[in-house]
Amino acid sequence: MKKDLVFEIGTEELPSSCVEAGTLGLEEILKKKLTQNRIDFVSVKTFGSPRRLAAIVSSLAETQRSEEKVITGPPKKIAFGKDGTPTKAAIGFAKSLNINVSSLEEIEINKGTYIGKKIVEEGKKTSELLPGILKDSVLSLVLPKQMTWGDYSIKFARPIRWILALFGGDVINFAIENLTSGNVTFGHRTLNPEPITVDDAGSYLKLLEDKGKVIVDFKKRMELIIDGLNNIRKNTWNGEFEIVPDKDLLNEVVNLVEIPNVLVGNFSKRFLYIPKEILTKVIQHHQKYFAVINKAGNVSTQFVVVQNGIEDKSGEIINGNEKVLGARLSDAVFFYEEDKKHDFDSWCEKLKGVIFYSNLGSIYDKACRLKEICLHINSLLKDKGILKNDNIHNSLSRAAMFCKCDLVTNMVVEFPELQGTVGKEYARERGEKFDIPESIFEHYLPRFSEDVLPATDVGSILSIADKIDTISGMFLAGNIPSGSEDPFALRRKASGIVLSVLKKKYDLDMEGLISYSLELYIEKFNFKDINKEEICREIKNFIIARYRFMLEKKNRRLDVLEAILASGGSSILDIDLRYKAIEKFIKEKDIETISTPMVRCKNIIKGKTFSNVNTRLLSSQYEKKLFSSVTEKRSIIVDYVEKKQYDCILAELGSFGKGIDAFFDNVLVMDKDEKVRANRINLVKVVMDLYLLMADFSKLVIEGNKIH
Repeated sequence: MKKDLVFEIGTEELPSSCVEAGTLGLEEILKKKLTQNRIDFVSVKTFGSPRRLAAIVSSLAETQRSEEKVITGPPKKIAFGKDGTPTKAAIGFAKSLNINVSSLEEIEINKGTYIGKKIVEEGKKTSELLPGILKDSVLSLVLPKQMTWGDYSIKFARPIRWILALFGGDVINFAIENLTSGNVTFGHRTLNPEPITVDDAGSYLKLLEDKGKVIVDFKKRMELIIDGLNNIRKNTWNGEFEIVPDKDLLNEVVNLVEIPNVLVGNFSKRFLYIPKEILTKVIQHHQKYFAVINKAGNVSTQFVVVQNGIEDKSGEIINGNEKVLGARLSDAVFFYEEDKKHDFDSWCEKLKGVIFYSNLGSIYDKACRLKEICLHINSLLKDKGILKNDNIHNSLSRAAMFCKCDLVTNMVVEFPELQGTVGKEYARERGEKFDIPESIFEHYLPRFSEDVLPATDVGSILSIADKIDTISGMFLAGNIPSGSEDPFALRRKASGIVLSVLKKKYDLDMEGLISYSLELYIEKFNFKDINKEEICREIKNFIIARYRFMLEKKNRRLDVLEAILASGGSSILDIDLRYKAIEKFIKEKDIETISTPMVRCKNIIKGKTFSNVNTRLLSSQYEKKLFSSVTEKRSIIVDYVEKKQYDCILAELGSFGKGIDAFFDNVLVMDKDEKVRANRINLVKVVMDLYLLMADFSKLVIEGNKIH
């Protein structure tokens, strides 16, 4: 027999981010714990709203699956004497299992024959296991902004007020602090705050919606909001106006309401002179309203609010929202007018009084470092012919010194989420060239996963410089991310570096750039007993780890990356180009034509010492031919490396293997003559080094005759 389970954690109003994280986390935890406990189920669906996280598990087995366990003890030769008499080891092991020695069995494992016992663990009733599983699920759920309350030790995003747990029609009883699970939930806080008794999982969703006025399903709330927005476009605006698209705001608003009602409000025209992007962000990011534009793309005095309710007959709700927005826009006008009295030079001076981080100087010091790093990157890219714009030098200098200035403006102090946007708009108003205002905003990109990347070269270089500088400073200060702890979002910054480098095709030696950044700190600040080279390697590996994470997310092969990294180099772009070339070769051709000869070479030279090849000691035609071939190939491959033509390198290496095989098949490397033997080992080392110009192909995982 199978039954459905409904499980709900009722809370005070959760932040939107916690609703999203909670539904994903609860699904993962329940699936994991049910699987670990050998309880079969068909599906786990999770739901969430501001006051609850819930799960419905379909067709949950009433009994845990039985399991056969093999418990091994000591080896047979230790457990029994030569005459078959049990030793103390066998007697003690049998006693620990509460069985007779005669019941022990011989168990064959890789290490040999051991004594042991096969035991069938009968499955328990699911109803007996669920209390522990559900309680652990609550305690294991990690959400943003955890808190404690009262005298309780439990941590959760907001205080838990009730727990609903029903398996079929039966309550699963367990307690957490002062709460006991039951069959009661609660509806909308104002529309129906009374207790609602739930009979089973099948009635949960409909009962909450019909009686409680709560839609627990995220997708259904989203559909209602989108339908409401479309209705306004069609029937209220007649196509004359459009909502400013903001996917993140839509996802956030969905989790701020338990039942959505879309309303339109208005604000005074006097606020429209505020720059469009600032005005839009005050409306959307600060107040969580949707800004509206007309056909010309100008901000309208209308705005859209998603109410947590079903109607606003008296208009009191929209009037209240209009007053709130009016007050916020009045604040914005005041701060905007105050900021108009100042310029970037005055703000730059104020940065001297703002600490970047303890013992790492001020934000002004950071701006000066950014200028140096930007110009250094510009020089590196120009030397490689990647950047050819001679005017970018001045733009980088000004953008670097100005990019943090808006942090001390009145507008950003009041509306922190506007950093970057305010700097961009103020730079435009003060007549800065296009790439400077744009780069002030772009240097913060990407701000989150799937965010856009900088488009301009000035913005991209400044973004890379800013992130390299912050990571370098935090590593020097000992703030290195560990586990899930990353308070300075250094992983996100490292990912931003990787993504920007790949998008703009910047061939940058990361180790050299990191070393340059570290030196700017070390020159000015007191860092005693700092191993610069070690920290530099740690930061390089930290950044490359984000590239590895990107591959992992796409289920791409990590052994290919390990092969490339083993050959040295720290340019993310170069690593990526090599990776794509090897990946393509593996799909289209036989990689073993490259990997097998290299592995033969590696095995021969392992643990040996080397010197130059003495051509006078080359006696066999096969070793002479191999030396001539490797010398010729090296010249060709080095040229391909310079041009980054890695497909061509792989083609050369693929055809090179036959000569190596002929050498090994016809020449005895370990010759009796010590000098001849050493010279042949040196020759094999030269061949090995040729492969390493591309990658260490011995790192590739090969099973049977196929490479995966």
